[in-house]
Amino acid sequence: MTTPRKTSFKIGITGNICTGKTLVRATLQRFGVHTLDAEEAAMNLLLDNPQRLSIRLTDHFGGEVLDNRGRLSRKALNRVLYANPEKKTFFDQKLSPVLREEMKRFLYGSLGSYIRAVESPSLLEEDTRHLFDEIWMVTADVGVQVERLVARNALTHPEARHLVDSQWSQDRKVALSDRIIDNSQDIHQTEIQVREILDEIKHKLLRANW
Repeated sequence: MTTPRKTSFKIGITGNICTGKTLVRATLQRFGVHTLDAEEAAMNLLLDNPQRLSIRLTDHFGGEVLDNRGRLSRKALNRVLYANPEKKTFFDQKLSPVLREEMKRFLYGSLGSYIRAVESPSLLEEDTRHLFDEIWMVTADVGVQVERLVARNALTHPEARHLVDSQWSQDRKVALSDRIIDNSQDIHQTEIQVREILDEIKHKLLRANW
């Protein structure tokens, strides 16, 4: 009789804005991996209970993050954050404890597949690398990032480039990561990379009797 598995193999997916983190997570999920969008989960908790933050967001951002009924609005908040890197930095700092809580709950919970993956854009900045067995860094050419941002968030090219340049450089994150996935080309090429890495990990775990 084999010994019951006590832990899961934990993958952290990170990358800068509009590089394709969500595509990589969705691909893993399609291949049977249990995944979590940490920022989305934390945002849902925040919208349900804004007092989870140490100060009210509305005290800092004012009415620009509220809907017409005076409630915190995801759409309005995202618009403010993506147009203003300084405000996004403030928001990320306040959201960080909630993100960590959600990551740990997911990674160490009793339910889920034996390989688990968390998508978090601030994984390296917030020093949560120790929670994972591998860090996957998703990259894209800067020009591709800018064009995706312009299309997705209706920003001007200068605004999009300023937002891209306000983040840690991709080279800095690559140096801290275990796997690099280039998402500058078409979706099919990215999916091939994900599948090859996942197959390698499964083979390694099988040999180790994980």
